[in-house]
Amino acid sequence: MDLNEIYKKEKIINSHFRKKYDYNNEEIFNKQVLELLCELSEFAYETKCFKYWKNEKQSSPDITIPEFADCLMITLCFCDLANIDKLVISEVDEKNKVNLFIETYKIASTLSFDLDREKLLKILSNLLAISKLLGYTDEQLYDYCISKMDKTLNMISN
Repeated sequence: MDLNEIYKKEKIINSHFRKKYDYNNEEIFNKQVLELLCELSEFAYETKCFKYWKNEKQSSPDITIPEFADCLMITLCFCDLANIDKLVISEVDEKNKVNLFIETYKIASTLSFDLDREKLLKILSNLLAISKLLGYTDEQLYDYCISKMDKTLNMISN
C-alpha cells in the first residue's frame, strides 16, 4: 500500500481543518489523542481478538476496515502535526493481535505528553501489522482509505 500517497491526502484534509480549528490548542490536541484511543478501541472491539471466553468470529471487513482507516487517518494527522515528511514503516515481528493492540494503545496514550516521530511510526507499523494479521490486502486498505478521504475532501471543500 502506498501509505505516503494516503498521507499526502491527509495533509490536504488537515490544511482545511487547520483553517477552522487551532491544532495548537491543548484541549483540541487532547481531544485528538482521545479520538485515537477511542478509534483503537473500536477497531479492537470489532476484531473480537480479546474475547477469550467465547469463540466469536471477527466482524466482516466491511466493518473492520473502516475502523482501521479511522485509526490510520488520525495517526496520519498526528504525523502531519509532527512535521514528518516521509513515512518509513518498520517490520513488526509480533504476531499476536492482542499484544499489538495493547502496545499501540500504550504508545498512543503518551502522545499528549510527547508527539514523537518514532512513536507515530511505531503506531503506523503496528496498525499495518494488525491489518495483515486480519488478512486485509493492501488494495482493500488503500481503496477504502482513498474513497473515505475523497468523501471527506468533497464534504469540507463545499
